[in-house]
Amino acid sequence: MIDFKKKKTLISAVIAIFLAITVSAAFAHTLYMNLLDNEDGTITVEGMFSTGSNAAGLPLYLENKKGEVIKKLKMDEEGEATFKTPDVPYTVFLDGGPGHTVRQEGPLTP
Repeated sequence: MIDFKKKKTLISAVIAIFLAITVSAAFAHTLYMNLLDNEDGTITVEGMFSTGSNAAGLPLYLENKKGEVIKKLKMDEEGEATFKTPDVPYTVFLDGGPGHTVRQEGPLTP
């Protein structure tokens, strides 16, 4: 025999968990980064959150292939940073805090 009260309670619990996950995802934000080759030996990094706010003040690191920091920068008030293209392969790492970081291979100047 099916206990409809227990079944109803289980369905209610599943619905509550689904709603909690959906609502929390709606309020989450993601950090995005765009690398632009200025074709003058410099690279500009743009940072923005999915909420529309920019990445102003966030630390930006250039790392070599060993993961060692070769340059440390800070995003300006518009969420941008420009630097001279390194002579070695590098990764750009934008740090927005735990769960809000992004890494991308940097372009090399030919």
